[in-house]
Amino acid sequence: MGDLDESNRYDPLILFAGGKTGGHLYPGIAVAEEIKQLEPAAAIAFCGAGFDLPKRECEKRGWPYHEIPAAPIYQTNPIQLIMGIFLNIKGMLRAAALLKRTRPKLVVCCGGYDGFPVSLAARFYSVPIMLLEQNAVPGLTNRVLGPLSDSAAVAFPGRRARPASRRIIVTGNAVRTELLSYRPDQKKFGLESDRVTGMVIGGSAGAHSINLAVIEAAPELAKIDGFQMIIQTGENDRDAVGKAVEQAGLKALVSAYLDPIGPAYATCDFAVARSGGSVFELALLGIPAILVPYPHAAADHQTANARAFARAGAAVLMPDRELTAERLVGEIRRLATDEKLRRGMAAAMKRLRRPDAALEAAKLALETAGRFR
Repeated sequence: MGDLDESNRYDPLILFAGGKTGGHLYPGIAVAEEIKQLEPAAAIAFCGAGFDLPKRECEKRGWPYHEIPAAPIYQTNPIQLIMGIFLNIKGMLRAAALLKRTRPKLVVCCGGYDGFPVSLAARFYSVPIMLLEQNAVPGLTNRVLGPLSDSAAVAFPGRRARPASRRIIVTGNAVRTELLSYRPDQKKFGLESDRVTGMVIGGSAGAHSINLAVIEAAPELAKIDGFQMIIQTGENDRDAVGKAVEQAGLKALVSAYLDPIGPAYATCDFAVARSGGSVFELALLGIPAILVPYPHAAADHQTANARAFARAGAAVLMPDRELTAERLVGEIRRLATDEKLRRGMAAAMKRLRRPDAALEAAKLALETAGRFR
C-alpha cells in the first residue's frame, strides 16, 4: 500500500517501523490496536523492507504499508557489508521523504534490521522514537538505536534486557489479546477431541531444523497412544513433512502457515517452538512448551528467552545443536503422557504472562508522542 488515504492525511500519525518476523510484527500490531482504542483519531501506518507477512497483516486491518529498503547492519562478508551500507543509505533517503510527507508524531521501532533506516531518519527530523524490545537481550538494531530513542517498552526486567533509552518501562511483551477469544476446535483441523494435541510452530516461515527432526521422529511419534499434532512448517518444508507424517500414520494437520493461529493455540495441549518474542503468546495462553532457540539469533537472545521460561518451570530448553529425533520424541512423549506435568508447566506459563503489556506500551507511546502536541 502507498501513501495515507485522504481521510487520514491530517490525522496524527503513529508510524511503526520494522516487523519482518511475527516475533517483531505482532507486538507492534498489538500496540497499534491499543493506541487506536485509546486515541481513535490516531492514524496507524507500518513501514519495512516489503516482506509478505507485514504487508498482508496491514492490508487485513486497512493500514498503509510503506516499503523502505533495508539490510542487516552487521555483515562479515565485505561485499555484503558494502551493499548493505548502500541499501540502508537508500532506505534512509526514502524514509526521510516519507517522514517529510506524512509528518508522524512518533516512530515505533518494532525491532529487526528493517526498522533501522526509518528510525535513524526520524532522529534527523526530530520525530520521537520509541523502541519495542521483545527479548531478554536486545537485538543489534535496538542496541544501536537505544541512545537515540526517547523511550522503550521492554519485555524482561534486568539491565541486560534494556536498550540505552532515555525512558524505559518494563511492560512485558505486547501480545494480541484477541488470542484469548478462541476455543478448542479439533474438528477444524481434522483431529479428535479425546486425544492430547501437540503443536509444532517454528515461526511464520517455519524452522527447518525442527521440521527435519519431526520428519525423522514421525514413526515414533505415531506410536504415542492417544496423541495427535498440528504442525506449521513454512512453505519450503510443507510437502516433505506432510509426506513423512502420512507414511508414518501419525494423526496430524500439516500446514505451511496457520492463519489465524488462535484456533490452533486454543486446541493444543503443548507446543514445540522457537523462543523469539512470540513465546509470550504461549505465556498468555498458558501453553507448556519445548523451546528450541534459533541458534543464529542476534546476541543469542532466543536462548536467553528460553532460559528465563525454563527457570520458571514453564518450558523445556532444547538447544538446536541438541535437537535430535530421539530427544524430541522423548520430550514430546513425556508431555503427551503426563497430564500433571502439563498442568504444572501451564500454571508456570500463566504466571509469566502480562495481559496488559500492549496497553501499557500504547500509553507509553502516546506519552512519548506528547499526545499529538
